[in-house]
Amino acid sequence: MNLPEESMPDESMDQRRARLAATIASQRGELAEAYRNLEKPIQYGEYALRGFGFLRKNPWVITVVPAVFSIGSTLLGLRKSKEPKISRGQRQEPERLEKQPKGFVGHAMKWGGHGFRLFKFYRRVRKYMP
Repeated sequence: MNLPEESMPDESMDQRRARLAATIASQRGELAEAYRNLEKPIQYGEYALRGFGFLRKNPWVITVVPAVFSIGSTLLGLRKSKEPKISRGQRQEPERLEKQPKGFVGHAMKWGGHGFRLFKFYRRVRKYMP
């Protein structure tokens, strides 16, 4: 954008006047837009106060809206097809489940693995403990 002080050497007075008029018109448009934007925070504040006023006069809304969402999600959950729930580990590695021992030995191996991992973690962090 050309500043008003800048004038072209071969520019006539009419051309300069037209250029300055266009610059002033664009600045007026920018000023009007800025003035309109000044009102927006006030409008948003008024809308918030109206909303709080509505909730103050109608406190039942605070209890009904969550209940409607809960009932709606329950109904949508019932509408879904009944597929057997598969845990995350079963979905990713079904062949691993077939190899796991069953009964007491399976539980002992599972908890032994947890204990061994906990022991390895303790060995790494024991030097930081008092």
